[in-house]
Amino acid sequence: MSNNNNAKTPPIKRGPMSGGPGPKMSTGEKPKEFKKTFKKFVKELKVIIVPLILTFIFSIIAITASIVAPRIMGNALTEIGLLVLGKENASFNTVITCLIVMACLYVLNFIFNLISQVLMGKASVKVAFSLREKLKHKLTKLPLNYYDTRETGDILSVFVNDVDNIQMSLQQSLNQLINCVITVIGVLVMMLSINFWLTLIVICLLPLALFLTSFVMKHSQKYFVRQANDLGAVNGHIEETYTNQKTVKAYTNEPKAIAEFEDKNQKLYESSQKSNFYSGLLMPLINFANNFGYVVLSLVSCIFVLKGFELGGKGFGVFDFALEIGYVVTFLNYSQQFTQPITQLAQIFNVFQTTLASSERVFEILDAEEEPVFEVTNKLEKLEGHVTFENLTFGYTPNKILLKNVNCDIPKGKMVAIVGPTGAGKTTIVNLIMRFYELNDGKITIDGIDIKTVSRENLREKIGMVLQDTWLFNGTIKENLKYGNLGVSDEEMVEVCKAVHAHHFITTLENGYDTVINETATNISQGQKQLLTIARAILAHPDIMILDEATSNIDTRTEVLIQKAMKVAMENRTSFVIAHRLSTIVNADKILVVNNGNIVEQGNHNQLMAQKGFYYNLYNSQFS
Repeated sequence: MSNNNNAKTPPIKRGPMSGGPGPKMSTGEKPKEFKKTFKKFVKELKVIIVPLILTFIFSIIAITASIVAPRIMGNALTEIGLLVLGKENASFNTVITCLIVMACLYVLNFIFNLISQVLMGKASVKVAFSLREKLKHKLTKLPLNYYDTRETGDILSVFVNDVDNIQMSLQQSLNQLINCVITVIGVLVMMLSINFWLTLIVICLLPLALFLTSFVMKHSQKYFVRQANDLGAVNGHIEETYTNQKTVKAYTNEPKAIAEFEDKNQKLYESSQKSNFYSGLLMPLINFANNFGYVVLSLVSCIFVLKGFELGGKGFGVFDFALEIGYVVTFLNYSQQFTQPITQLAQIFNVFQTTLASSERVFEILDAEEEPVFEVTNKLEKLEGHVTFENLTFGYTPNKILLKNVNCDIPKGKMVAIVGPTGAGKTTIVNLIMRFYELNDGKITIDGIDIKTVSRENLREKIGMVLQDTWLFNGTIKENLKYGNLGVSDEEMVEVCKAVHAHHFITTLENGYDTVINETATNISQGQKQLLTIARAILAHPDIMILDEATSNIDTRTEVLIQKAMKVAMENRTSFVIAHRLSTIVNADKILVVNNGNIVEQGNHNQLMAQKGFYYNLYNSQFS
């Protein structure tokens, strides 16, 4: 099993030392494909289809209750008016009955509103959970070159900020959207049942509110999307700078890192300010439009009421220019209920645009090209370790081939050293054995089986890998050591640690094997971390071992001890060793000399020295 995920990759210019971050997943001012993103977003809502239906039903009940209540209030006010005028058919009991019915309706509205809010809250969390699960599974299927070209912080921003944005939008806006649509339809019906002409005035005044909303949305949307992208850039810079603090400090690059952060933070500040300004501008403008319409309606309603008095209580039909006094307040109430959800719909659409921008960033990961899938026709069992390279051709990009027609036969159980100058392709070769990248052409076989015909999981569980860049997670030393093989016994763990000379330093720690390694593993030295990763690789019981400059961070004395321990550990195993100090691999059974993507020489140390070729010059150069 692979014991370190930090495989070496081609250099990417990014971060605090290089003058800029890697490419972001989305740089547009708005969703690049609105319809396509919207369709994908709707598909994600399938996981909450039942809560959505229930929310819709409960919202209808709640809003119907709230819409009918003002009509009942109109009846009560009319009845009070008749009592004031001393009409014989007027009764105070009717007023009491109306008030009781209103109270029941508002209680009903409260209960079903509460239920729909709770349902929508749970549903939005379920969608966020589903998206994060899909993102997690997707990231395990993406090839390493996907991570080579993207900032870690930007990917984390999608996991945290963009998914949270989608969750909050669903929780607040979706339920509000359902309520708005039902309210508009219900209130329109109620207004028409009272007076057609007053309803017509409300509809005619509506374009003013829509115009103001459209104006604000047009200017605010681009800043909301820019804010999401700027937030991703800030997160990426913070994550990258924090994890490389030693490098930043070593080069006294703090002023540059701070300046870069301030620049990104300033952009986030500006986009946030502008988006908040326009979103804050919306409600005052809408309130102005609503108040203006309220004044017009109040004036016309008074005229209609006076007309009703002139008619002596006659002519109160829907299409008449007359109105009962009790329904003035009711209609004005409805007019407020009618315009408010329409302007809210515009606001919801504005928020939804931002939600789609976040969704697009999520879907860019979910739609990213995965590692190629080949038909699994074989399974690796106990390996002998006979590895063959047949016409290997590979490049990190199609137009830049690094390895060209590489051929090599490695017998079982041999220690193979791979040497060559920086950038020659040494690490690339072992990455191809692990299938971190797929070949452009040719094949690699183990015991005669093409590794493309077995699953990556099956292949990697047979190979132990130790890299120069150590990786330990936040947990105890024991948990880290058993990372590749949870079933290993404590006794075997201790024996292996003794073999690699890690047991002594572990027992000197306060809690021994139960010592917790902190998040950045700074409470143990770099050399100690490397000892643990070597022990971890051995405990995984691999059939093939890969050491990519695994002893580069260890002092010379410790390296000699580890070499002896590794020699014992690698008995009867094929092993690949990359070492920058050539003196450490002179006892290798076979040495592959790599230069410019080709194996230019093969043989053991004595054979290659006798040839006085590329290896001879490379070996002697370390003593110059």
